[in-house]
Amino acid sequence: MITSSTSKTAVLPEQIQLPGSPSNSSDNSLATPPSFEQSQASIHALLERIPHDDDDAVVHSLKGNEADALLPPDFSEYEAEYFTGSDGNIISHDKHLNEDGEALYRFLLAQASRRPSLFLRCKANHEEWRTRQITRYEDGKNVTSTETYSETIVDFDFIIDASDAILPVSQTGAPIWLAGGRNATYRGGRQLEVDSVPTMVTDVEGHPVSINLEVGGSWVKKRSWRRKATKSEVEASTAWKKRREDCGYAPWVLMPGMLHGTEACVESEDVRFQLQHSVNSTSGEVDDSHILPPVKTLRDWADEYCGNQKLLKEFTFEKVVYGWNFSALRQAVESTCRSNYAYQSQPLVSFNLEGSMISIRPNNWSSRMLSNKWILALLWITLIYPLFIWPFKRFATRGDGEWRVAGSAFALAKYQHLPNSMPGEDVDQYRQRTSTTLLDAGPSSDFKLLKATPKGVAELVGQREGQWFARWEDTIAGLVRQRYVSSVPVERPFGSVRTAGIGLDGYYPRI
Repeated sequence: MITSSTSKTAVLPEQIQLPGSPSNSSDNSLATPPSFEQSQASIHALLERIPHDDDDAVVHSLKGNEADALLPPDFSEYEAEYFTGSDGNIISHDKHLNEDGEALYRFLLAQASRRPSLFLRCKANHEEWRTRQITRYEDGKNVTSTETYSETIVDFDFIIDASDAILPVSQTGAPIWLAGGRNATYRGGRQLEVDSVPTMVTDVEGHPVSINLEVGGSWVKKRSWRRKATKSEVEASTAWKKRREDCGYAPWVLMPGMLHGTEACVESEDVRFQLQHSVNSTSGEVDDSHILPPVKTLRDWADEYCGNQKLLKEFTFEKVVYGWNFSALRQAVESTCRSNYAYQSQPLVSFNLEGSMISIRPNNWSSRMLSNKWILALLWITLIYPLFIWPFKRFATRGDGEWRVAGSAFALAKYQHLPNSMPGEDVDQYRQRTSTTLLDAGPSSDFKLLKATPKGVAELVGQREGQWFARWEDTIAGLVRQRYVSSVPVERPFGSVRTAGIGLDGYYPRI
C-alpha cells in the first residue's frame, strides 16, 4: 500500500498565541516583539501544560491553532490502480506511479513479497493418417474420390500445481535483487545495455581485465559507463540466464566462466550476509560468498523511470524461484512420461511461473491501448502496428524505453545458518556439541541436511527436487496412462492419503 499525505490548512508560527506574548493587533508593524527571555518563558509555560504520561491528552490540553501547530499532517493509504492479466502478471497505468519515484518504490516493495505460482505442464500428441471419401459434382455427374489427411491426436495434456513447494516469505524472505553492471539488460533504452568499462582485454592466461582509460595523465571521469552491450556480452548474458534457470541458481550466484559483476546485486547488507553460503548445489562449482551491493538502488531506478518522459516506457519487475535443478527434474519427468507412453513422439515438459511480472506503464491512451491484447491483435491485422506504431517506438525520441533491472527471489530449497553454531566448526563437531542425533524412523523419514560454512553450520530448509518428484512420480505416470487432458491444475498427488496400513508396525505412508 502506498501512503500519501492529504492536504491540510497550514498554521503559520506567527498565528500561534503563546502565553505571555503580546496579543496580535491590527497594526503588526508597531507591535514590539518579545524579548528572548519572554519567549523562553512562554515556551516553558506552554510545555508545562502538556501531560507527559498520556499522549492522547496532548491534543485535548491545547486548543485551536496551538493543537494544529503541534499535530503532524494527516496521512492516508494510497491504493495504486492496477489489473491482473490471465497469466497472473500485474500491469499498472497509475499516473502517480509514473510521476513519484517514492510511490513507485513503495508499490514495488508491497508487491515484491507476493509469491508467484509454479506449474508443471506435460503434453504429448501424435499424428495419424486417415482416409475419407469425398464426392464432388463435376461435368454433370457425381465423382467420388479418396482423400488422405493427417490429424493431430492429443495423448495427454495436464498441469500440476507445484506452488506449495515455494517456501513461505515469513520463513526465508523474498530478497530484492538488482541487475549487475556487466549484465546485458534493458536500462531505459531500446537496446540491451551494460554499466561497465567499455573496453575489455584479456591477460596472458585469457582472463578478462579492465583497461584503465587515461587522457593527458588524468582519469577519464564519467558519471555512468552505460553503453550498448556488445554482441559477445549479449550472448554471454543470455547463456548465463538460461543456465541459471536450468540449474535453479539464485540471481546473485556467480557460476564458473561468468565475468565478475554479471551476477545480480543485493542492496541490504544484512540480507547479503544471510544469503551468503545458502545455495543448494551438489556440484560445488558456484560461489555465493561475495554478494555485491548495487551501484544504483531500487529507489534510484524508480526515480530514473519517473523522470523519463517517453510515451511508451515500461518498468518491469521480475520474480524468480531458485533452489531446484529444473533441467534434471524435467529429464526425470520426461523419462516417466516416455516409459508410460505408447508412441514415439517426444513429450513436452515445462515449468512455468505465473504472476511473476509487475509492469508499470504510462497513463496515456496509446500505452493503455497496447496493453489490451484484443486491440493489439486488431492493430496487427490492420497493419497499423507494424507500419506506424513500431517505427515510432523504435526511432522516435519519446518513443519506447524499457527497464528490466530489478526483481525478487523466492526459495524452493536453501541453506539457513543455525544460530547456535559457531564459526569454524564442521558438521560432526556441531552434532557432538549439540547432541544432535538423527534416528532412522523408517524408509521415508527425512534427514536434516547440514553443511559447514565459514559462518558455522547451515541447515537445508524446504524440499529438494528429488523429494518432490518422489511424491508425484506415480501420479504423473497414472495421468499419462489415463491419457488425461485438462486445463485445471492437479493440486495433490493421487493416493497421497493412505490409511489402510495405519496402526501396523513398520508402516510409513508415502506423502
